[in-house]
Amino acid sequence: MRLATLTDGSSTVIAVWSKDGWLDTGRTGSTEFIEILIGGRALADEYTSGGRLLPASFKPTLPFRPARNVMCLGKNYVEHAAEFAAFNNDVDVVPKAPIVFTKAATSLCGATDEIQVDSALSHALDYETELAVVIGKAGRSISAEKANDHIAGYSVINDITARDLQSKHAQWFLAKSLPAASPLGPVVVTPDEIAPRDERALSTWVNGELRQHALLSEMITGIEQAIETISSVVSLEVGDLIAMGTPSGVAVSFDPPKYLLNGDLVISEIDGIGRLENRISIS
Repeated sequence: MRLATLTDGSSTVIAVWSKDGWLDTGRTGSTEFIEILIGGRALADEYTSGGRLLPASFKPTLPFRPARNVMCLGKNYVEHAAEFAAFNNDVDVVPKAPIVFTKAATSLCGATDEIQVDSALSHALDYETELAVVIGKAGRSISAEKANDHIAGYSVINDITARDLQSKHAQWFLAKSLPAASPLGPVVVTPDEIAPRDERALSTWVNGELRQHALLSEMITGIEQAIETISSVVSLEVGDLIAMGTPSGVAVSFDPPKYLLNGDLVISEIDGIGRLENRISIS
């Protein structure tokens, strides 16, 4: 099942993809989005009985906003760990244990939204295309073997980062939390939609130039292990979002760095899920 929140600028609705197009569920809001995602096809069919197709004027917006901060994994691809270690002067290239941090839920925006950044906040914007995991079943101390039972769906996130703030502050929270600057979407898909999951490719283009490309199987810490690690300390709640880290090719890895500039078009894509297309606006 493919689920999205769509808008025509005046109306916003949750919709389910069908062979004929997007079907209106008559529901709105993050709570109902997660309810339909967990309820699966049976609930979606109940809500779309009558089959009102949405016109092409409806476009993807932010699918849902998690109630808590977005949990993220850092340095989770070997080559990215190496390029970031050089930027950050780290002694250890590959982390000895998963690096887990958070970003504010207010940092999220839609799949085609313009990313507006105040130049007073940052002049060193970087892109990080990542797989986003949506939790559909709460739990604590979840084993890796049972982790997939807790996954409701997957999406694409671009973890936009202010590298200057990341260098200035010892923690990453502020650098990762620029307001409405990290697109998520365009849809959330249930696990069956992208099986086999780990052989899906992740890519990033900036103004048509391919910057990142990797398979999900190249992650150092896999999804199941990440869920086990996080839930060993923090109980996972329904609707939580976990961003699984980015591969090599980020802007800071170039000499000189290829930071995002005003007017740049960033495309983030994961095969089988979809793509984000966002224009950068710095003022």
